[in-house]
Amino acid sequence: MKFRRLASLMLLSAFYSIPILAQYDDSRIKVGLVLSGGGARGGAHVGVLRVLEELNIEVDCIAGTSMGAIIGGFYAAGYSADEIERLLVETDWNRALTDNPDRRDRTMRKKELESEFLIPYRLGYNDGRFQAPLGAIEGQHLDQIFQRILRPVVKIRDFDALPIPFRAVATDLVTGEEVVLSQGSLADALRASMSVPGVFDPVRIEGRILVDGGMANNLPVSVAREMGADVVIAVDISTPMLEEEQLTSVLSVTEQLTNFLTRRTTDQQIASLGPEDILIVPELGDFSAADFQGAWKIVPLGEEAARSEQDRLAGLSGAGEPRPRAAERLVQADTAKPVDFVEIRNNSVLNDELVRSRLAAQVGQPLDMDELDRSLDRIYSLDVFESVTYDLAENEAGEQGVIINARARPWGPNYLQFGLELANDFSGSSNFKIGAGYTRNALNSLGGELRVVTSFGREDELRFDIYQPVDLTAQWFVNPKIRWLRRNFNLWADDARLAEFEVGGWDAWLGIGRNFGTTDRLRLDYRFGRAEADLITGFLPVPYDDQVDLGELVLGYQHDSVDSLYFPTSGMLHNLSYRYADESLGAALDYQQAAAAGSLVLTHGRNTATLSYEAGYSFDDAAPLERWYQLGGLGRLSGLAPDQLSGRHVGLLSLALYRRLNDIQFFPAYAGLTIEAGNVWNLSRDIGLDDLRYSGSLFIGAESPIGPVYLAAGYSDSGDAAVYFYVGNPFRPNRFD
Repeated sequence: MKFRRLASLMLLSAFYSIPILAQYDDSRIKVGLVLSGGGARGGAHVGVLRVLEELNIEVDCIAGTSMGAIIGGFYAAGYSADEIERLLVETDWNRALTDNPDRRDRTMRKKELESEFLIPYRLGYNDGRFQAPLGAIEGQHLDQIFQRILRPVVKIRDFDALPIPFRAVATDLVTGEEVVLSQGSLADALRASMSVPGVFDPVRIEGRILVDGGMANNLPVSVAREMGADVVIAVDISTPMLEEEQLTSVLSVTEQLTNFLTRRTTDQQIASLGPEDILIVPELGDFSAADFQGAWKIVPLGEEAARSEQDRLAGLSGAGEPRPRAAERLVQADTAKPVDFVEIRNNSVLNDELVRSRLAAQVGQPLDMDELDRSLDRIYSLDVFESVTYDLAENEAGEQGVIINARARPWGPNYLQFGLELANDFSGSSNFKIGAGYTRNALNSLGGELRVVTSFGREDELRFDIYQPVDLTAQWFVNPKIRWLRRNFNLWADDARLAEFEVGGWDAWLGIGRNFGTTDRLRLDYRFGRAEADLITGFLPVPYDDQVDLGELVLGYQHDSVDSLYFPTSGMLHNLSYRYADESLGAALDYQQAAAAGSLVLTHGRNTATLSYEAGYSFDDAAPLERWYQLGGLGRLSGLAPDQLSGRHVGLLSLALYRRLNDIQFFPAYAGLTIEAGNVWNLSRDIGLDDLRYSGSLFIGAESPIGPVYLAAGYSDSGDAAVYFYVGNPFRPNRFD
């Protein structure tokens, strides 16, 4: 067989004047596999690999770009085609393509700030200029996924020492040059090769800023040649050029410009193929390069394309260097052994011990890899780092350990955010709120933070907020604030609005507290303030003081384990508080209040049920008007106008049922309904179930890039109806709080 193959190649060499023989070592044919970039279309590569395995074609070297580098890197590391397909199916691509840690693993400070009206996206502002990340996705979770998959070969730094020699192709963002990655971290090499400019943050390797290799060499046949390949099997899954009728929008024109870059290099490499080489081009139609969640579905299309070349591929059966199958050639990393050392490589101002306190890797204990990944998210949640990764390493003494690489974000630590809230009930009542926020984090080694927020519209506000951890684990903290605030209130009687009044003034807070992990917090605040209340229209049926004097202590406990603040699918939320106001503390009136609010979330498939409660009680029926509780609006007796009911005591129970409508990661949409029962009371003796108000609503909503969006219609048992449109949080109570 080898003689006939060699003779055939000699004839081809003579016919095409190609000096093939000079490339051979002892007449053995070296087979090179080249896998192109193409985003999620790379799922077809797996089908090609499966056919190569069935035909017993041993690959001597692999060169890949972008998704081709990922599939090729996994194969070079020892995974079989079946195992790679399983990885495509089981990987949570929605999580992979975001940076935010699971909300449960974010700090309580981060969760607190999420409830503000500010849009979550922000700009850096440093050295007098605006800055932005170099990619919409920094790649924190992609790094974790690649590290987990490639853990069996984590100690291999020379890609020629992998079960199959491998090269990944990237592009130097500064020069535009092709960069062939042959050593170092395989996970970093794959990340660099697939970092589409503007989408993923570039990867810095040996002083170079690297992005997707598709612009420099999308089908790296030349790289496989340099690795010594005599025969190349090239698989091209790149997106074809758009036809004239497909150029219908700015997005399609941008896509075509991208195609120009990748198609040019691809065509050049295809032109370099010889008659002995095999080109496989799967027919993928209009399958989207961005549909990573469905990449496994096109594996059969790759198989079909490879089988169309089966006769030529069969001629390579038995060629290449014999290698053991996947399960035998994996170099397993021993994570069951106790860790001998933990090294923190941290280039931020944060103390290494603050990073270490969140890390699930302890000397003398074996590694729990799931917990290690979660702990990296907890470190990333400190909001200082561009990425937090790990290496399993061995030191000169032969000890096994973990190295944590925490790289500070280059476009921090000063950030600007902008905010927007809109509300309209389509019956003549509408309001808005716009504003901005400035954050300076990493003030010191303990992770202090300064925050300045300003807004106008529904409420005018200027607030200075300092959050300062006081220990190396960031459990204990102090949180002083000072604020000027002006806000309008409406007072209703039945269905008639009696009055609108305004409260404006300043207050100062001094808070101390303790965080318990990432889900619980206990804090005590002393608050002192002075404000004025002015009647704008109508009349107030109850006496009120136009001078508002605040002086109170507030003890609060919070549990927050929900996965989303607005459309949760798991977890619980509980807020308990006790307020003590006294003349000795600076208050004009002595009063005490206790309040509780929260929700419990259960999900089955796409369907979610959220049971929510709210209760507030004013001891001795004593509470000034600005401290009354309010109900009305979406989810809070939906048939009524926002804040239509006011009283010293409140009770509310609601059930929300909603269903996920789409699979769009950055714009999840829902439709559902609510059923609510509750009321307010001015006197404690009137509290009872016999006068509860009942309401319900139908709504559609989404978590958009600018915040939650709702369109809803509500109806109450008294015949009141309301239609709502919100951009922002519709559930925030409208109290001077």
